[in-house]
Amino acid sequence: MKRKRLVMGAILISAAVVLSACGSNGAESSPKETKENIQSTTEAGQDTSEADRDTAETAGKGEYQKLTAEEAKKRIDSGDNLVILDVRTQEEYDEKHIDGAVLIPNEEIGEEPLTQLPDLNQEILIYCRSGNRSSQAAKKMLEAGYTNVYDFGGINDWPYDTVSGSEDADSEKESKPDSTEEGTKETPIDVGDSKIMESQNDNPSLSAFTTTDIDGNKVTQDIFKDHDLTMVNIWATFCGPCLREMPELGEINTEYADKGFQIVGIVTDVITNDGTISASQIETAKYAIEETGASYKHLLPSMDLLMGPLQEASVVPTTIFVDKEGKQVGEIQTGARSKEDWEVIIKDLLEQVK
Repeated sequence: MKRKRLVMGAILISAAVVLSACGSNGAESSPKETKENIQSTTEAGQDTSEADRDTAETAGKGEYQKLTAEEAKKRIDSGDNLVILDVRTQEEYDEKHIDGAVLIPNEEIGEEPLTQLPDLNQEILIYCRSGNRSSQAAKKMLEAGYTNVYDFGGINDWPYDTVSGSEDADSEKESKPDSTEEGTKETPIDVGDSKIMESQNDNPSLSAFTTTDIDGNKVTQDIFKDHDLTMVNIWATFCGPCLREMPELGEINTEYADKGFQIVGIVTDVITNDGTISASQIETAKYAIEETGASYKHLLPSMDLLMGPLQEASVVPTTIFVDKEGKQVGEIQTGARSKEDWEVIIKDLLEQVK
């Protein structure tokens, strides 16, 4: 089953909901509240604890919560960023499902966070046929660390409209180019309330990707070719440890610029549930970058990045080091680090690539 639509609708991302605090109940913050959180977090950066430096941004275990069909419909119609999760089989989904729902069969949900749903704080509404599998799936996801999961029972009790057809058919219809010219690729997105850029590469990775930076400029893997080593830092505006280490990352980027080294950021929580890049979240991210002094280049998620390197990032911050060709060097690093700890890693990896 094709997974592109799952990743578009659910990643962050992601990660697209801006939380007022880490491990919150999923209530969405206004841009003003988020900027205040960024400012206070940045000001408190000198007090970063060892736990923050050495652990990733993870949430506490949530509680099992039930919704009625009416309550679920109100949440869906609210326009808030959430995931509607269908845990039935492919055949059941194709016959009838709630519009916008993504499919992950109950049997595929285990004790670990799902690759397709990396944001443990994402609001997720779960349903099945009669309510049995949705209950099982919700409880397993809570055990896996998800904090904002709601079970609204079975589609048999859903009195509202449904649609039919597979995700594959929907994805192919959505991704069909407007131009009739064979092989025509979509142009890069205009950042801000526009659709995420479609995949431009057959096997996307940091060695083969296309996206834009936070200012809308097209970026490919060529961003790495003039540097021996690049530190790709995957972060989010709601992530305290991310924000607390960014001032020192800015310093490292400047101090090591003449050593064949650079830092590139990827901000994950700028995608809405319908695959749109949020203009307000881009402004929030720009504010975070300015406040922290992390003035290196920051990229927006594209389908190439979502289907490639961002699948490796189940938590934020996650850091991947690559060489001139975008090939990974060393191990993937999860969690924030002190400047001194990063310098030890960077010096060692620079020796390896030179």
